Amino acid sequence: MPTKDAKTHITNLLNGAGLNMINIAVGVIIGLVLTPFVISSLGNRYYGINEIIATFVGCFSLLDFGIDSAVSRFFTAHYAKNEKTECVGIANTAFFIFLILACLGTVCIFLSAALIYFIYPNMEDRSLFLHVLLINGAAFGINFMAKVFYGVINGTMRQQITGLCYLIIRVLGAVLTFTVIYRGGQLYSISFVNLSIAALNLILMWFIAKSTFPEFIISRLLFRVDWVRKLFGFALATFIVFIGDTIATRGGIFVIGAMLSVETVAPFIAVSVKLCEQYASLMSTIGGSWLISWLTYLYVNNEKKLIDESLTLAYKICTYSASFMFFGIVIWSENFIIRWMGEGFLVAYWSLVITAAEHWIIFSHAPNTKFLFAIAKHKILAYVNLVGAFVQIILMVIFVKLGWGITGVALGFFFASVPVRGLIIPFFVARIRQINFFKYYLNITSYQLIAALAFVIPFLISQKLMSPNYKYLLLTGFLSAICYVPFILVFGFNKTEKEKIKKILLSALGKK
Repeated sequence: MPTKDAKTHITNLLNGAGLNMINIAVGVIIGLVLTPFVISSLGNRYYGINEIIATFVGCFSLLDFGIDSAVSRFFTAHYAKNEKTECVGIANTAFFIFLILACLGTVCIFLSAALIYFIYPNMEDRSLFLHVLLINGAAFGINFMAKVFYGVINGTMRQQITGLCYLIIRVLGAVLTFTVIYRGGQLYSISFVNLSIAALNLILMWFIAKSTFPEFIISRLLFRVDWVRKLFGFALATFIVFIGDTIATRGGIFVIGAMLSVETVAPFIAVSVKLCEQYASLMSTIGGSWLISWLTYLYVNNEKKLIDESLTLAYKICTYSASFMFFGIVIWSENFIIRWMGEGFLVAYWSLVITAAEHWIIFSHAPNTKFLFAIAKHKILAYVNLVGAFVQIILMVIFVKLGWGITGVALGFFFASVPVRGLIIPFFVARIRQINFFKYYLNITSYQLIAALAFVIPFLISQKLMSPNYKYLLLTGFLSAICYVPFILVFGFNKTEKEKIKKILLSALGKK
């Protein structure tokens, strides 16, 4: 049975996960309102330029080399043992590493802007591209520094605090973006909003990090070379994982921009990327960073039985959740796209469905990657993920050249990602855990079949009520969930698991 401290930690982690779900709900609402408004205000071309710049700047986040994950992982491990001196050493060392990397990344972005300006003198919107890139580069540097404070807060297993702060920052950013565009602002104004929000985020995270871990002080005298080696040693594989993930999730945008057109980026981003980002965000909350922290806590305390039980429950929850979202995208999204963005954006429907199918498969196996990070054996994930990412780009280019357009981009994503996350990583984890791989896969398949049976009534409801109307779409989703969830609770979990879920939820709500 979990100790009292373990129960407290899992409660904090689940509260954080609950706030992240609220974040996702808010993100969906913001996306519903802002995306069509921004596209109609800026036009497809300038919206595409803004997304390409944001994607380009976002790629420099790889300069953290995965150290933010390393900070959370090692901080949690020593915090669980009440070794606060080591925690201070980790936080201080990470701060100065991030300071150097933030400066380096900002300089690289500025140099990139200068190169674009001088190498392409006849480029359309060259001056606009330069200035927006510079402003977003400055925002990048500020946001980059906030990562260390997020690492400290999450390391104390207080994800509920970072979740709340992220919610506040996100809503404020959306309100400011809407306001400046409504008042006639264009890409310049949006960039200055990003810069202001980044500065506020940094200040807020600093004060919260000090509040959750009062021992945290910044001093170059507390910088420790031994922790530099440890952080980079763990982070190297994480860095490679992030490279692979960045190529996988963003590579398609550059392929479309280079081989099709900047205007074509808009429907792909708005439909395939934005909607599947909500899918991925929800799944990351259900089986994300909180699960890594929880498994790390159990691992350092040698709770093997609890690890096995936690993983089994996580596989079920992830599979049932991912299945429902995949069902929703396949059955409801066509009508939703017509109502949300117009029939012209249906060009991205099949790329959305294919990407959602990939998400459904990999998120059914998502706890495997969290387990590897928790036990610091994620190198295999790093290397196969990176190879898969380059294969994906090659496949995307081939499929686009065959004339399959943005659907070909999604197919490249699918055929490169699924073998890695759906076969290779599960096989490796099964060997580490010393369990039968075929039995593991049979279990996952049985969960997916239970989910499929639970869709019979939701499918009939959808066929009866569906139309390109928000009211009917919401009603269809609500009624489908009402039918799906009880079926899963009855047939998808055993009695012991139901009791655990009930206790965990009651504990998270502050009830005995």
